[in-house]
Amino acid sequence: MQRYFLSSIVNAIALLFGVILVVFFLVRLTGDPTALLIARDTATQEQIAEMRAALGLDQPLPVQFVTYVGDLLHGDLGYSLRFRQEASRVIFNAIPITFGLSLLALLIAVTIAIPLGVLGGYSPNTWLDLLARLLGLVGQTVPSFWLALILILVFAINLQWLPSFGADSARHFVLPAVALSVGGMGQLVRLTRSAVLDIRGTDYIRTARSKGLSQFRIASRHVFSNAALALISVIGIQFTYAMAGSIYIESIFAIPGLGWLLNEAIVNRDFVLVQSVTLVIGVFVVLINFLTDILYGVVDPRIK
Repeated sequence: MQRYFLSSIVNAIALLFGVILVVFFLVRLTGDPTALLIARDTATQEQIAEMRAALGLDQPLPVQFVTYVGDLLHGDLGYSLRFRQEASRVIFNAIPITFGLSLLALLIAVTIAIPLGVLGGYSPNTWLDLLARLLGLVGQTVPSFWLALILILVFAINLQWLPSFGADSARHFVLPAVALSVGGMGQLVRLTRSAVLDIRGTDYIRTARSKGLSQFRIASRHVFSNAALALISVIGIQFTYAMAGSIYIESIFAIPGLGWLLNEAIVNRDFVLVQSVTLVIGVFVVLINFLTDILYGVVDPRIK
């Protein structure tokens, strides 16, 4: 067990370093960052040189990387030219919004998909099973951004039940959370149904039936508890997908989270903020995967 935890920690540290390395070099592979900050056709060579020196871009790449990592260790993400303040302050204000939206989308997906998947897998070829398979198909085929536009058209414009943009109240998060949850909902319901179908035919389930246990007890105590092992890792992955998907969902609904922030940084050629937001999202993905591995190790008796 201790070896498993130690291995998870080492893997998380290695992935974190890899994220920092990839973000640093990818930004520079796209070209000279000064071209994103100033107009080359109007700036003089002296102004370009001053900008490169101010950003430390006149140094060799290894020196720039060491300086970048040192700044990160001190919590310095750079200065955002778009918002005229420290990038860390702008990002930390946006993190709770994206985190809350992703968590709400995951909660909607889990609340609907897992019970429906259990019922569909436990009673195959019924109308519940048909509904579970239909939801899985819709969730895997309907793009979230297209669904977001349909939800705005129906519930915000035609029916005027919910707002179509902003983050001033809980009502503003309903439509984006639903649009963001559909993809995860489709994968979760299909995985749950498949796991339950496999488990319900095993020897220990037949033994539980022969002992006269009720169907509810068999389903809750034996079927779902074993299917939950397969769901833990998928739920963690779905949360990271929700965070990544929030990039375009937040832009559609004008929600000032990390996704909207990244879009603003790209449109306004804020190279420092693009780099910082990408890094923060990558760090979140690594941490969530690490926590998922730890939780799986605690729950799975085979690892214990």
